[in-house]
Amino acid sequence: AVLDAGLASASAVECAFEGIRFAQDAGIPMAVGIVFGVLAGSVLVVRRKWPIAVVLVSIAITPAQMGYLMGIVGLYTLAASELPRRIIGSLAGMSLVGMLIVMFVRVRQDMAHGELDLGDWFVPFASITTAIGMTAPPLLLGLYVGARRRLMESLRERADDLERELQLLAERAEERAEWARGEERTRIAREMHDVVAHRVSLMVVHAAALQAVARKDPEKAVKNAALVGDMGRQALTELREMLGVLRSGDGFGRQERSAVPLVAVGVAAAAAASRVVEESDGPCLDDLEALIGQSAAAGMAVDLSVEGEVRSYGAQIEQTAFRVVQEALTNV
Repeated sequence: AVLDAGLASASAVECAFEGIRFAQDAGIPMAVGIVFGVLAGSVLVVRRKWPIAVVLVSIAITPAQMGYLMGIVGLYTLAASELPRRIIGSLAGMSLVGMLIVMFVRVRQDMAHGELDLGDWFVPFASITTAIGMTAPPLLLGLYVGARRRLMESLRERADDLERELQLLAERAEERAEWARGEERTRIAREMHDVVAHRVSLMVVHAAALQAVARKDPEKAVKNAALVGDMGRQALTELREMLGVLRSGDGFGRQERSAVPLVAVGVAAAAAASRVVEESDGPCLDDLEALIGQSAAAGMAVDLSVEGEVRSYGAQIEQTAFRVVQEALTNV
């Protein structure tokens, strides 16, 4: 606002001084010419809101040989605005033609009065040079500033869009990480149930048998005690492995959350959970003989029958089959 007010004041002062000469040439009172110049020059204050009006006023007062500052600033503002190019080009062409005609007449009058004596070639040269010099620089500068302004606005909008997309990606990564952690917790809880239920059930059976035969058959009691010890050690080993997986997963998650941004945390946590699921050693079909041997040692009558072609399956499939047999033996 301060800049526009200052430019309008300067334009009003310029047009007021030029209005004195206009009043002398037109034969009107000097006060009228000054007031007319002040009013015309003050129009520049609305250049941002109505640039077309400012350019039209500057074109209208061009025959009175006033409003040069207003014409230059008005053309610059018009070219830098968001108006269609055809409107900008039309008004710039009108300003160029008006300035060309006025300068042609003025230079010719000066040469006729004897103020200039440079030959006939100087009239078109001076008028064309002045018209282009008063019109082209503000027009080109305004077009450049307007294009740069639009480019910066588009870059700012693109940056905002990228920021929103990154936020959405971070939220989705966090959701995937939370889902992976939930899946891992469920899997580990299931593994702990299978291990504890089966091993402890066999230990209870052997302990009861140990109590029953301790006095009658000491050798069998010693054998059952050894079996109980072996099963307890196996259960503790498997529990330690699963608890170690839990500790390593939690430590990794805390380290990543403190070191990297939210998107990396979600992706890293999901990858870590998936890695734990894939890399954790689980039972397979080859371990069925040992499992059945433990149940047979507890006094159960169990037979293993394998039919068809023996081949390997996926780790999850073999682990599921093993757990089904283990749960069945535990229930029996």
